[in-house]
Amino acid sequence: MTGGWRAMLWIVLGASLLANAVTLGLILRLGALRDAAESAGLGEGWSALPAETRSAFRKDLAESRGDFSAVLQELRQARAAMFAAAAARPFDRAAVETAQANVRTATAALQIKLQGLMLETFSEAAGKAP
Repeated sequence: MTGGWRAMLWIVLGASLLANAVTLGLILRLGALRDAAESAGLGEGWSALPAETRSAFRKDLAESRGDFSAVLQELRQARAAMFAAAAARPFDRAAVETAQANVRTATAALQIKLQGLMLETFSEAAGKAP
């Protein structure tokens, strides 16, 4: 059974690392704007926005990089704490569940921040519309 837990932890670790890489890529690489939009719930509708709005968002995102850096750091710390709790012996299920809740909170904070920036960009673009 110990081997099963180890395998599950490795799978969870791999999934978390992949999710972390995707999140970092979405925020830090402006070339991944479409993925960032999909992550924020816009999906394929992103291409329906005017090119000026998409361009304005890329600019706003670049200017906000420092703000996103802090939120991403919080997410990385929450994930590290989750894996530390999962690896602790004796295993404490409640501690792992609490750590997982902290990861969800940090992930939600990142999405809220990204969507807030989008809302500001969209609002400004709408105000400039003829």
